[in-house]
Amino acid sequence: MQASERPWQTLAGVGIVLALIPLAFRMEPARFAPFLEGSTWRFLALGLLLTLEASAIAILASIPLALFFALARLSGPFWLRYPVIALVEGIRALPLLGLMFYLFLRLSALGRQLGMEALTRPDAAVIAALWLYTGAVNGEALRAAILSLPRGQWEAARSLGLTYGQAMRLVILPQAFRRALPPLVAQFATLVKDTSLGAIIGFIELYRRGVILFQGERNPMETLYVISVIYFLVNYTLGRLAGTLERRLGLHRG
Repeated sequence: MQASERPWQTLAGVGIVLALIPLAFRMEPARFAPFLEGSTWRFLALGLLLTLEASAIAILASIPLALFFALARLSGPFWLRYPVIALVEGIRALPLLGLMFYLFLRLSALGRQLGMEALTRPDAAVIAALWLYTGAVNGEALRAAILSLPRGQWEAARSLGLTYGQAMRLVILPQAFRRALPPLVAQFATLVKDTSLGAIIGFIELYRRGVILFQGERNPMETLYVISVIYFLVNYTLGRLAGTLERRLGLHRG
């Protein structure tokens, strides 16, 4: 019973802290008035939807890329393995905002040349940058999951007459993906926050809509407080989901 109560105790503690923040920073109750209007919440809800949409597209599209990176590093020929290592390490070392800026400039130029307006939009650069970065991060998580499997799994698969490809596809990868699932969910929570970097290049997601709102209402502290609470609720939920998956899937690990 005690373990099941911990999430509620955590939420209660965080709720008390969140309730004290407006008092500590002397926020004026009157400046929260815009948040009593439905139009304000519809405006922010659309931003949250764009945030979750960009994050979901990036995380789902990154899975094939992560699989390619992981397998290339584990068993690819040398002429593929070392360029992939350099690419993965380079992507992980780059500031995500810098990657977004670069892709925004390149995709915008390409979109104008090809007459494809979709490529000139900021959300295309945001999703592309998150896709590349997440593919590199998840590729390492998947590679680590494969390497963490007992060697007996390989030996058992090969003793059954399975080829390397069959053993990887039928035995190794299903277990590796199960082990990598909690980090994937945790990475989704990270992406939700990282989408706010897209505000710099004009992606009007949750954070950017908060900025637009307080510029009109002149209540920056109150608006950023509400936006922060929204981010916390989303990421706390995703964090709890990742923890639950890790505990349940841990029962099946060898």
